[in-house]
Formats: sequence, structure tokens, C-alpha cells
Amino acid sequence: MKRVKLSLNYKGLDPSGKLVFGNKVKTCLTGNTHLPSAVTLLPKLTTALNELSIAINAVNPNTVTVKGKVVGVEKVLYAMKGLVELECNDNEDYAVSSGFDLATPHVNKPKVFSVTQGTQSGSVDVTCAYSQGAAYVWEQISDPINSNTWQQIAITNGTSLTVNGLTPGNKYWFRATTIVKDVIQNTSDPYMIHVI
Repeated sequence: MKRVKLSLNYKGLDPSGKLVFGNKVKTCLTGNTHLPSAVTLLPKLTTALNELSIAINAVNPNTVTVKGKVVGVEKVLYAMKGLVELECNDNEDYAVSSGFDLATPHVNKPKVFSVTQGTQSGSVDVTCAYSQGAAYVWEQISDPINSNTWQQIAITNGTSLTVNGLTPGNKYWFRATTIVKDVIQNTSDPYMIHVI
């Protein structure tokens, strides 16, 4: 099962922006019955946000003091994010009800995808050079290409596959999709070969 991951979308924000972000989380978690553990940190978040607000709105704001108060808010938000990820039971609706955003998964597109003639007539070797614990979904289609008729031919943990039983003289297209930690990644560009 895919684990819900949340993003701390305050990177790049100035102290006032982080104050707004923290208040958004505070508002969303107040009275939130789906995430009781995260709600227990609301008093700490409230205190940290109040201290940051006072530091920002001082007559002569001290940069060092403001930075210290920002760190205090960030620490509480980081702890809250971790609790939400643990207790939302992989329910994305419950997760975003916290005020945090869902993290965008990193997409790993197969970097090198090639198809070469196999050692026997009517066979080809398909290779995808991306690894890092990925599984591969291999697909083929006869020429001319029609995006609605791709056929899955195998799912492997290896980066290469030999495809047999092809008709010599015909053209075929192949592609691979990587799956990393149960998350489907982008599919490689299709590659055509004239089988001999």
C-alpha cells in the first residue's frame, strides 16, 4: 500500500509567509477528529506562532530573534506532519484535512530504453537502464502504433527482458513503465524495431 506523504510547503517563504502557513495548519487541525495525535500539538503550535508574530511585529524586528522563532514554528510543524502521516491511515482526504499538502512523488522516467535483435529469429531484447529497486511493466504493440492497443507482456524486477514469438519481417513497438515503492512512474518513450 502506498504511504501518504505530506509536504512542508513553507520552503522559500519569508517569516510572514511561514506565519500564514502555520496558521492555516492550526485552523485546519482545530477540532479535527480524524487526526487526534496531531491535534495534541496545537498548544505548542499556537505558542510558537504567537512568539513569531510578536518578533515580526516588533518596533525594531531583530533578524536573529525572528529566525529563532521561525525555527520554533518549523519544529512543531515538522512534528505535526509526521503524526498526520502516521495516523491518517493512508487516507489522503484525512491527510489534507490537516492543512498540509500532499507531497508530489518524484518521477523517475526510464533514462535509457533500447530494443535490439535477439539471438534467435523472431526475438528481441528490451533493456531499461533505470534500477534503484524498481519493477518494470513491459508492453508491446504491432506497427502501426495505436495508443489504445498496447499489450502487457511481462512484469519483472530485472532491467532487461527477451521477447520471443514475434513475426520476422514485422515492426513492433516496445515501452517500459517503472514502479518504485508501489508508485507508478512515467512510461518510457516507445521504441520501434523491425524484427528479423
